[in-house]
Amino acid sequence: MSSLPVLPSLHKFNSTATTIVTVLLDKLKLEGVPNARSILPTVFKYIFYFLLLINARSLPLAWHFRVFRPVFAIRFRHRLLKWRTMFLSRAAQDIEEDKWLDSICPVGEHPLDKVVSYTSWASIDDSDFNGHLSNSSYAKTYDAARFKAALQMFPMFFRAGGWMALAATHYNFIREIPMFSSYEVRLTLHGWDQKWLYVVAKFVSKPKHEKSRTKATVSSLPNSGSATPSGSTTNPNTDTEESPFTASLRQPGPDELSTVPTPSGNIPKPESTKNALSAVSRDLSSSQGLDLAGLTKSVSKSSTEPDGAVLHTVAVSQLCFKIGRITVPPSVVLAVNGFTREPGYSCISPPPSFVKAKQLMSRPMGGNTKKLREFLKGGWKNLGEKGEEEWWVEPLAGELDERRRKGLEAMESLRRGVEGARVQP
Repeated sequence: MSSLPVLPSLHKFNSTATTIVTVLLDKLKLEGVPNARSILPTVFKYIFYFLLLINARSLPLAWHFRVFRPVFAIRFRHRLLKWRTMFLSRAAQDIEEDKWLDSICPVGEHPLDKVVSYTSWASIDDSDFNGHLSNSSYAKTYDAARFKAALQMFPMFFRAGGWMALAATHYNFIREIPMFSSYEVRLTLHGWDQKWLYVVAKFVSKPKHEKSRTKATVSSLPNSGSATPSGSTTNPNTDTEESPFTASLRQPGPDELSTVPTPSGNIPKPESTKNALSAVSRDLSSSQGLDLAGLTKSVSKSSTEPDGAVLHTVAVSQLCFKIGRITVPPSVVLAVNGFTREPGYSCISPPPSFVKAKQLMSRPMGGNTKKLREFLKGGWKNLGEKGEEEWWVEPLAGELDERRRKGLEAMESLRRGVEGARVQP
């Protein structure tokens, strides 16, 4: 009964909409056009569908699907395994499931060398008014990439009911990603301590053909102008008529040339300018001990990956492993999932630390998920107290531990710098 009063309101709304359409037809001189009133609703309908299509990745639950897509995929694969082995004995089913679980673990891989890749593209709804991937879209994409990496690196931890808490994320934007461009997010582990794990993500794109890249570089030069048949150049920023709105939504880049005319005084020759800069460089190097040439070379190389991919953005995340409210050391989680410093191991020939872990979580070897969960919640402490072997320490020692410490020092410096910004000057 309470919904009945809504009907007159809807009828009034339809009458108002009809009146507005009639007025629009009169203003657009379309009243005499045949079937104009029937065509316009159809046009608006297709415009609405088009807008819905180009913004599909920002619709409700679209982000959730992108993030949890790896979970759906791994659950589907596990369900297929169950269907394929449903007519086998229980013991045979446990063996097949144990083999499948081993296959999704990074057994025998080096934790600091493993790279997880996530591909995406800069859609319209992910881009800003400059035609580049929006700053907020980096975080949205990084959520999905980080979740995919976590499932590939630590599947046994999530199988035991664990979860990862995100404490901080820092971004360093190097160069923009143009709209409609495809890009790749490469995630690696950079270091860890007794609580925190640091993940580095690099947003990269594959370089285009050399000719296309050269053409794009030339066309992107500010105030370069366009060549005329007579050999002169015309500045595209100079209008023949006065423009009522000359402000630009785009911010000038750091290398953009100034349009202020240069005074017509004594202009130094290029050779003399180059010599003066070289002298200043030598003076600075000798007085302060700086290798400016090496520094410049390292900076220029920092925007390109070893495989030639162009680096756009670097993101650093600080995370920790949790079982309920209990924090689990990263080294324990890494060893449980089969990571090791020594090469040559695989699922067929696993490292000794992974064999120890399977005694806790593998049904054919007498383990189960409950035992693994109890171990992660604090059972690993009891082994040290009882004087038993801490089998998760040895596979992450030696050269791997040295690299871990170096990466941890860099990450800790970043963390301390950001925390120092909280303090009032």
